[in-house]
Amino acid sequence: MSEFLTIRLSSRPDGPVHWLVWSPQQQEVIASGELADSGQLGELAAYGENRPVYLLVSGSDVLLSQVSIPSGSGRQLAQVLPYLLEEELAQDVDDLHIHMLKREADKADVAVVGHQRMQHWLSLCDDAGLVVRKIIPDCLCLPAFDNSYSAAEIDGQWLLRQSATQGICADTEWLASWMMAQQVPLISQVLEEESPEAQSADAQTAAEALTDDTEDSVSQHRIRHFTPAPSGMPGHWQAEAPELVMALLAKGADDSKVNLLSGPYKLQPTWHKALKPWRKVGIAAVLVLGVLVAEYVVRVQGMENQALAYKTESERIFRQLLPQFNNIPTSSYLKRQMNQELSRLGGAESGQGVLPWLIELRPALLKVPQISVQNLKYDHNRHELRLQAVAAEFQHFEQLRVLLVEGFEVEQGQLNRDGQQVSGALVLRRRS
Repeated sequence: MSEFLTIRLSSRPDGPVHWLVWSPQQQEVIASGELADSGQLGELAAYGENRPVYLLVSGSDVLLSQVSIPSGSGRQLAQVLPYLLEEELAQDVDDLHIHMLKREADKADVAVVGHQRMQHWLSLCDDAGLVVRKIIPDCLCLPAFDNSYSAAEIDGQWLLRQSATQGICADTEWLASWMMAQQVPLISQVLEEESPEAQSADAQTAAEALTDDTEDSVSQHRIRHFTPAPSGMPGHWQAEAPELVMALLAKGADDSKVNLLSGPYKLQPTWHKALKPWRKVGIAAVLVLGVLVAEYVVRVQGMENQALAYKTESERIFRQLLPQFNNIPTSSYLKRQMNQELSRLGGAESGQGVLPWLIELRPALLKVPQISVQNLKYDHNRHELRLQAVAAEFQHFEQLRVLLVEGFEVEQGQLNRDGQQVSGALVLRRRS
């Protein structure tokens, strides 16, 4: 893994801020230092520009607790958990961020911190240009041991880790009271302050005097410390190899799976942040696309309405011309019936049927608009067309006859006047 920046915020607003850049590959400190207060976090922007940033917060600002889970509430645990802690908390549960650290059977280990405090930490880092990857209680970054505590002192405060999910951050003057509350017996002082001979004698005497239960108690309250131990403290304090506290915490933060950035504070994907500057452009593009889609829908609806109008009109004309067909199930049926009727009227071969006659008859009728054709009868076998018409005067029939004789053999029937109209018939045959 690449280098990363670890920052520890003090529980005091004006307290110093310790920081360190650690390289897991080289197993060494790249850079480290101390800021006067959190207002100077901007000075670390260059160190966190291309490195993951882990933020350590004081264990005194986070409540680490364990609750019993009622049976049958497993699926709704996220909703039930705040109310299981309600009696232990002085604040309204709606004002608190509750992160579950671990669950075993009917027990759940949780970390509780106020939303206001979480937002303050993130705001400090955001203003400084730091993108935080993890937020971890500092005490949970100490090494975890079976049947013993781990401890280290930093900035006048003691960090103690009791287990994988439990720990505290306490001022030195409160440490003894806390340890007595944990029922840590005053069984020995700091062994390293005595001579090796005295340590051996004391250890042998203690071992002979303790019962099996006391020996278990000693094991459970052994405190492995990485900085000089305080004097007069309960418990069996065992010195570990001295180490720079921030380096110790940085390695623990890198290995830790604890991260308070959950729920509403869950990290957004990298691509989400990359797209953030394009949000306004995306919104504008969506609006334009919406307008185009709306216009397309309106246009399609208009075309569908127009097609429906054409269909309705074509069916009306079809029924008017062919009243024997009342039911029109499909458009293809209408088209097929029309084609069949056209074939019947037009003849089986080109040039036959009534349609060619009507086409040739039309110019003459247009030149004598006073004549109104009342009836047409076509006899295919005799190849003749009979017209029954009316006009205002006799000469109108004569004018039509003269025009038709140019292309047909015309036989004019008797003309009769009935009031203001003259009626008559014309029989047309093709010239042989």
